[in-house]
Amino acid sequence: MRKRLRVLVVLVNIAISMNFCIFEVKGETNENVQKESEIQIDKDYMREVIEEITFSPHPINSKEIDQVKKCIVSEFNKIGYDNIEYQKFEYNDEKNENAIRHSSQIDIFLAPTSEDNTSDGAGENVIIKKDSNQNTQKKLIISAHYDSSPTSLGANDNGSGVAIVLEIAQILKNIDMPYNIEFIMFSGEEKYMLGSRWYAGQLSEDEKDNIIGVINVDTVAEKSDLGYWIMVNGDKRNSDIDYESDDAMQKLAELNGNALSKLFQVNDRFSVVMAMNSDHYPFSLLDIPSVTIVQNLEEELKINDESDIKENLDYERMQEVVKCILRVAFELE
Repeated sequence: MRKRLRVLVVLVNIAISMNFCIFEVKGETNENVQKESEIQIDKDYMREVIEEITFSPHPINSKEIDQVKKCIVSEFNKIGYDNIEYQKFEYNDEKNENAIRHSSQIDIFLAPTSEDNTSDGAGENVIIKKDSNQNTQKKLIISAHYDSSPTSLGANDNGSGVAIVLEIAQILKNIDMPYNIEFIMFSGEEKYMLGSRWYAGQLSEDEKDNIIGVINVDTVAEKSDLGYWIMVNGDKRNSDIDYESDDAMQKLAELNGNALSKLFQVNDRFSVVMAMNSDHYPFSLLDIPSVTIVQNLEEELKINDESDIKENLDYERMQEVVKCILRVAFELE
């Protein structure tokens, strides 16, 4: 999460209650879908993951991020996943800055920033695949970035996201879903979503059509009573909306929402915001339903510097996010 970026964020409060997630599945319950009481969320495991990967700052193009990557892959292997792909990419800093200035233009923002002999560094996305037993090409992406800023251990940003994706992968390992799942660990989010931009920019038209949604987890676990934001693309505008009216922000949220964000809105701990500074954004440019789940940023969080340490984390919050993502995943078809 790039705290230092100036990004237009419009917060719309969807509910005022502070109740936790209720893990329910709409309609008839599939025999493979377990009730909340039957699913054990392992907070100790998530704590162990964060302790393992926060030994040092691990920005993109560093030796340390390679160590973090090996730790993550090892954990997926232990869970039982062996269908793992590595998506390498290179980047050029000057061209990346130009892409950032044109972040709403798909042909520039999602294009490679490096050509022959112009590379300033390299990154690698890790893609872990879970195939459905049903005959389908549809897939859900559940993702997090695994790089940190150069001066941060990255416990919350984004060790929390990595640990949550691993815990979800562990829970879903032996549950057949009606769609395929890709658990993706993106590199280079701290350099304005380099990894997710690369992934999204390589998608074919058929692949785009078959993605039913992207749930990205980024910075959710600092100790506080704050709720969560559902980040969606905030670039759309509608001239029919009177932005001076009392309900303008509500209308704007409805305009910018997508099928996936609406599933999270039934939970009163989550509020919609419009922002483009995490890994949901490249997918939203392609009209793929995409959200980033992030801690409410109304107050300054201890991220992007040496203050982002494991001692500041609340594992109850991480458990809460896991519950909510599972509920949404079981509602998708």
